[in-house]
Amino acid sequence: MAKSLQDYLASGDSMARLSAHAGRLLQFQHLFEATLPAALRPYARVANFRLGKIFIHANNGAVAAKIRQLGPRIVSELSTQAAEVTQIEVRVQAPVSNAAPPRHERPALPGNEQKQGLTLLTQSLPHESNLRLALERLLQTIKE
Repeated sequence: MAKSLQDYLASGDSMARLSAHAGRLLQFQHLFEATLPAALRPYARVANFRLGKIFIHANNGAVAAKIRQLGPRIVSELSTQAAEVTQIEVRVQAPVSNAAPPRHERPALPGNEQKQGLTLLTQSLPHESNLRLALERLLQTIKE
């Protein structure tokens, strides 16, 4: 008979402790979300719990400040519903984004009229002019 992933996690001593701790953190996360105002829920998460201290990661400083203000209420509600929570520590930890950075589209190349205008401008400038050299390079790039 095939074993479930949960059975494998619970089979080893260290894995069983890790699995139990992860389950406890998930329980704290649900209780923590229930104590927060709806506007803050997407921006804060339980990071760890150790020796009665719950560690919260907030997406930004404003959310962290608000959670610190609500700290005593959160501690009291968590300690009545779960284990004995004596402290709360809030840290700002920006979430890791899995989204690819936005792609920058290359701007449209100048049309024939613009190329002719740039060519005329280039020809009207002195030969040693830095602007003329830059425009010549630009026109060369556009032609390629």
